[in-house]
Amino acid sequence: MSTDAILISSFTFATMQINRHLALFVLLFGTVGNLLNIWVLSERSLSHNPCSTYLWWSSLSSVIFIWSGILTRVLQGYSFNWPNENQPLCKIRLFILIVCFSVSAWSLVGASIDRYLRSSVIVKFRNLSTVQTARRLLIIIITVSVLIFLEVFYCYDASVPNVPVACYPQSLPCRLYNDWMLILICTVIPSFFMAVFGSLTVRNIRTRIVQPAAHVELPHNTTYQNLRLRLNDRNISHMLLIQVSVVLLMNLPVTIQRLYASLTANLQKTTLRVATENLIYSLVVLVSFLSYSISFYLYILTGSMYRAALRRVVRRLLRRIRLLH
Repeated sequence: MSTDAILISSFTFATMQINRHLALFVLLFGTVGNLLNIWVLSERSLSHNPCSTYLWWSSLSSVIFIWSGILTRVLQGYSFNWPNENQPLCKIRLFILIVCFSVSAWSLVGASIDRYLRSSVIVKFRNLSTVQTARRLLIIIITVSVLIFLEVFYCYDASVPNVPVACYPQSLPCRLYNDWMLILICTVIPSFFMAVFGSLTVRNIRTRIVQPAAHVELPHNTTYQNLRLRLNDRNISHMLLIQVSVVLLMNLPVTIQRLYASLTANLQKTTLRVATENLIYSLVVLVSFLSYSISFYLYILTGSMYRAALRRVVRRLLRRIRLLH
């Protein structure tokens, strides 16, 4: 057996093992984390915060994104490729996957914008940070994502040969369009806005100076509530900045891979090169999925307010099942 044949066999086997084991771990890890996120962010102390609304929708779309993308990879690891070989299912699954990818990313952009508005010294900007504003922007995000990626029903085909996944754009123009839309709409542009508004939020927090006002006696309850709101805002801002940094870092490899795939789409590739690219694709895609799977664990590590909310919802659940008196 030639060296190339051995390498091809090794890379193919490694890709299969990644899809079987690592993909399954990310699927379970991300599902548990995002469902817990949805549960905790629905808690009363968090649900009235506009940033929590964005994070709730990001978690919901992340669950759907993970399942519509990773489950087929796990099945593919066991040579069960029917979802990628069935034409209607291929198109529907990819449409749901890409739209949810877009919604999840842009929900984080919305959260970053909200933190910037909330931290601004300009009262007019702070007044824009409302749950109603968040809901309106989320409707726009979902609608635009659906309209942009309707082309999936035209471009994607089942059982496409010599590609990383059998459900893939068939024609070269479709591949180029989809690669660039995924790069720009789901990664580069939202990453740019996350970085910009994250930096502006940090600047606002560091440079904001509260001017001394005329001495006014406020009720103790009012003072306590204002302090609690400020602490909650600061805590959520910290949580979000950590998550945005992780998402930016972990989506960089898949952005580079999609850019490479787009630039080399019209080249004739050897079997060894295809096997190598499939292995790399499997790894970077899982890293991207992982970035939308770890938000709950990041919040637990970085948000004291989030940990307190988790304890409250757990206690409430335990009371309901009569295990805590």
